[in-house]
Amino acid sequence: MSSEGENTGDTGLISLYVRVPSPLPDATVLEMASLFDEEAISSSWEKITDLGVDKGWTIMWVLNDLPALPPLLKTLSKIAGIQITEDYVAWQDVPDVNWLEESYKSFPPFKVGPFFVHGSHYDGKIPKGLMSLQIDAATAFGSGEHGTTRGCLEGLIKLHKAGFKPKTILDMGAGSGILAIAAYKLWKKPVLAIDIDKEATKVAARHRKINKVPTGPKGMECATGDGYNARQVKSHKGGFDLIIANILASPLVDMAPDLTANLKKGGKAVLSGLLIEQEAAVLKAHTDCGLSRPSRLPRGEWQTLILNKLS
Repeated sequence: MSSEGENTGDTGLISLYVRVPSPLPDATVLEMASLFDEEAISSSWEKITDLGVDKGWTIMWVLNDLPALPPLLKTLSKIAGIQITEDYVAWQDVPDVNWLEESYKSFPPFKVGPFFVHGSHYDGKIPKGLMSLQIDAATAFGSGEHGTTRGCLEGLIKLHKAGFKPKTILDMGAGSGILAIAAYKLWKKPVLAIDIDKEATKVAARHRKINKVPTGPKGMECATGDGYNARQVKSHKGGFDLIIANILASPLVDMAPDLTANLKKGGKAVLSGLLIEQEAAVLKAHTDCGLSRPSRLPRGEWQTLILNKLS
């Protein structure tokens, strides 16, 4: 085990692991994993099971430097409600490997409804009758594998099968652009993809190009902006027939009034990024604003909601 603060690996990065020896709620683990949102290169968490029995969690961060352990353990213990000691902590230097190549290996192609989702490394044929949806892993949030992204894709497919025909579409917090691209391919109607992160906007625009989705007012527009305050949203008079928002529970709650104000009468909202136990708060925020008739698409611990604006 390395000594505190020491970086000896080729990458200069540290992988920090914390074993949580208790079957805590998913939301609690998510709060713990979010402690290094500003500093971490990446964070992840994995449930530990033994013969189907929940044995706790492992949380892992990739960091530039090893943090001071005593205050970290104190904070983690407070969140978890159990004592987490240094015996449950390990760290190691991150090896110098081609992470993009490794990410490709862990991103095999898969089918979601009429879509065949794959990366640029896939050199096989697109199965007959399916639409190609090329999204490279490790570029921005949303490769289609995660329960929230898959839930949103399935929500869009469900609306399409039900005969819903939006003329204008907004993808709020577009990330990789996968949902905006899928929406365009389903309906061939204008899609505005907004993200607060400039890099995500660049990635979405690149994915738009490689998926042969046109740009401009009749295609898919990628823009960086502060949510519903973005100039491109404000300049869109009359609102949108369909709004997709795959973000997180807290911003979904905060943005519920703006979403409703920008959704046309008869419009639909597809929401995700929330854990199943966070559904009540997200649903209340939107029903308080006048949205109704929710339908649900749970995928593992994650929930996707489809809501209607009837008046």
